[in-house]
Amino acid sequence: MKAFFKEKGLYLFCLALVLAATVTGVLAVRTVVRNVSDLTKTRQQTLQEEENSPWNVPDAVINEPVTDLPQSTPAPSAKPSVLPSASGASGASEPLSAGAGGSAASSAPPAASLKQPVNGKPLQPFSGDELVYNATLGDWRTHNGADYALEKGAQVPAVKAGTVLGVSDGGVWGGVVEVSDRSGVLWRYCGVTASVQAGDKVTAGQSIGTLSGVAAEASLDSHLHLETTRDADYLDPETLK
Repeated sequence: MKAFFKEKGLYLFCLALVLAATVTGVLAVRTVVRNVSDLTKTRQQTLQEEENSPWNVPDAVINEPVTDLPQSTPAPSAKPSVLPSASGASGASEPLSAGAGGSAASSAPPAASLKQPVNGKPLQPFSGDELVYNATLGDWRTHNGADYALEKGAQVPAVKAGTVLGVSDGGVWGGVVEVSDRSGVLWRYCGVTASVQAGDKVTAGQSIGTLSGVAAEASLDSHLHLETTRDADYLDPETLK
């Protein structure tokens, strides 16, 4: 037996080395194959994610809004479906848009000629129920009055004799003086630094203040914004001439 192992020992040792090398090689190959398979799966997943990325899908919508773009003023290409809210009839409110007390009237009984500066053609006329584009505010709205050219600082005369119901100051329409005449028409002078106060009686042509400006219509030339209402319905000042 000892002689057999002594004689065959070298061969057995070499056979063991070959078997060990074979096993090691098989394990190494299996490891390589497993790694290649894992890499292939990872690559396939990556490619699939890239294909499904919203940047590669033509109709995808990116939900992250851009917040650093400058604001732009919309071009006057269409009319909005919702009317802006309107001012009330009190002296402290602002005449931003039409419809607060009812539909705008398109005509009124003729009266005596209006006093300066409102006997000329308006820079922007009364629009009634029609929406017009306000370039200053960048939106569509009804124009509830008529704008008459007048230099800043000029005297603003009362169109009709009446009683001053209210005086307000500030806001996008500047100072507002409200005068009620004997026929029940309320005259609202917007953009005026008042020299009268509530309760004062004024005559036609009497100065009620000086023109300061209307911020809501700053894109127009210097002007007086004049509104007229009866029973909360807007009237066209031009029809009262």
